[in-house]
Amino acid sequence: MNKLFVTVCLFISLQAFSQSAMPEYGTIVPEEIKIKECAFDKEADAVVLLDRGISTYNEEKHLITRRRIKFKILKESGIPRGDLRILYYSADDFEGINELEAYVLNTDATGGIFKTLVDKKSIFRSKVNELYSEIKIALPEIKPGSIIEYRYTSDKKSFSGIRDWYFQSDMPTMISQYDLTILPGFSFAYKIVKSRSLNIDVKNFKDEGRIIFEMKNVAGLRDEPYMDASSDYLQRIVFQLAEYRTYYGTKQKFANTWPDLARELLKDEDFGKVIEKNIKGADELLVSVDALPSDYVKMTTIFSYVRKGFGWNGIYSHYALEGLKKVWDKKGGNAAEINLLLINLLKEAKLEVYPLLVSERDHGRVDGSYPFLGQFNKVAAQVMINGKRYVLDATDKLTPPGLISFDLLNTNAFLVEKKSTGVIALTDDSRMMKNFTGIQSEIDENGKVKGMVSVLSYDYARVDRVNDYLKGSKEKLIAKYFQKESSNIEIDSIEIRNESDDSLGLEQKFHFTTAMPSSGEYRLVNLNLFGGMEKSPFVTDIRFTNINFGSQLYNSTNQVIKIPASMKPDVLPKNINLVMPDNSITLTRIMAYDDASNTVTMRVKWQITRTVFTPEEYLSVKDFFKKMVDMLNEPLVLKMK
Repeated sequence: MNKLFVTVCLFISLQAFSQSAMPEYGTIVPEEIKIKECAFDKEADAVVLLDRGISTYNEEKHLITRRRIKFKILKESGIPRGDLRILYYSADDFEGINELEAYVLNTDATGGIFKTLVDKKSIFRSKVNELYSEIKIALPEIKPGSIIEYRYTSDKKSFSGIRDWYFQSDMPTMISQYDLTILPGFSFAYKIVKSRSLNIDVKNFKDEGRIIFEMKNVAGLRDEPYMDASSDYLQRIVFQLAEYRTYYGTKQKFANTWPDLARELLKDEDFGKVIEKNIKGADELLVSVDALPSDYVKMTTIFSYVRKGFGWNGIYSHYALEGLKKVWDKKGGNAAEINLLLINLLKEAKLEVYPLLVSERDHGRVDGSYPFLGQFNKVAAQVMINGKRYVLDATDKLTPPGLISFDLLNTNAFLVEKKSTGVIALTDDSRMMKNFTGIQSEIDENGKVKGMVSVLSYDYARVDRVNDYLKGSKEKLIAKYFQKESSNIEIDSIEIRNESDDSLGLEQKFHFTTAMPSSGEYRLVNLNLFGGMEKSPFVTDIRFTNINFGSQLYNSTNQVIKIPASMKPDVLPKNINLVMPDNSITLTRIMAYDDASNTVTMRVKWQITRTVFTPEEYLSVKDFFKKMVDMLNEPLVLKMK
């Protein structure tokens, strides 16, 4: 999807537009009752009729936002959308939610209209974690045709609590409008992120310090296989505080360039300053590390100590909010606290280390044109040893130090040091999702197949499978990767080796039995076993997002099948060499039959050397995968001699 990025100041005058007339809250609109499907997104199970936010300020200079949302359930599958959830930042009572009300509008077979107000007893508040709380609303009598409308007021202690406005969700939206009045003395930069095919109306009231954004008829964005973060594609306005006037009338500027951002962070008491302070209690560790033979061993020792000894509370942050001494004493903290602690210790060990602002792939893509701190969701560490870069994230318990965490691979990051001028790419084409599979099997006279499988998984494939194994069991690992598509395969004698040694491939061994379908004197042998591509993941006709495989991929399968003396191949699948025009995806299959030993040998290799494909390339990728899966699923036909 092409995007249009626009950055302007809130006080620049823009072309005026005619603001949409909107009925008052609770108004019954006959046209909305008649809607049976969304005209611009016919697959949708629900549609947002109106999403409106009005942000202003009060006498205490709080950010006050009045939010009103109205949507309609179109299909049975949309009924769960009636479970409303409002998440808000409750730490230090920073944000409060009040003036909450909601209702459900239904009609009966005779056309009668019934409005049910939500009782306050059906509204529940609960704490999610140290930072956030949520409000859940139990709505009554939700069914296809129901119209739900609710509204509330958010009160934030500071105007800096302004958040991005999203015109789009996984539901299509008919009207989305955000009306913002700036607190005097404050200035915001904003960025419009939208598809070129969609229009946005912007009206700026310069004298009032007010601006209104509006979009109409925006189709929903739903999950697709190998999809980037949805936030990369959602139509939205991104805000960042640029400047404010202090009590004494002086202007205080926030980071407007990447060097500005680096300087601000390095002098921040909760970021740059904490990595300069000695941590009481760490002396014993640092003395033992100082005696180690090399910088690499020092790095891996400290990295292992932090990620094994300190627990992540699941909270993302840019700052060590409690200071590193408390993190050391509690043996845990948020993502920034744990990794800033790691940086502090590496720095004390006299290693070349820098904080690295990162954005995990499902958080969203970093735009290098704009120094917005909100683009990042985590702090990691970059260590340089003999000219080689190591990217360490101590909240990732399994990725070895020689690998960039899969969630960070092929993303942009910001190196926080005095000479930083912009974002850097986190790439490593030498490591990939790599599997080698060997299968030896024998078919008896009755068509029963018995065999043994050995798989070696390296790099990112190893990390994935070790993670699944340690979190589950051998049986769950087998069920996920080897038994998911073939219910008639029985697997036993499972062995998992090398799970604790990062330098070796994860070895997975097991025995299997299955049966071949027959037709008269013929039997069909399934050759596409345990290779991980039993069906194509790309089935829809339209794709709105990039295809992002994350890493390069290499799969190799060698299979030897012993055939009973009474049978021989009638049709041997052909050798194939399937290649994308730019060689980014390839499939090779070589088949052979040895008459003397009555065995069939198959060698299959398929690989992906380019990790990202655009929506415009989707149909080509979809077509390639369909051909590949059809060829891999072609059976070996045996005939009675």
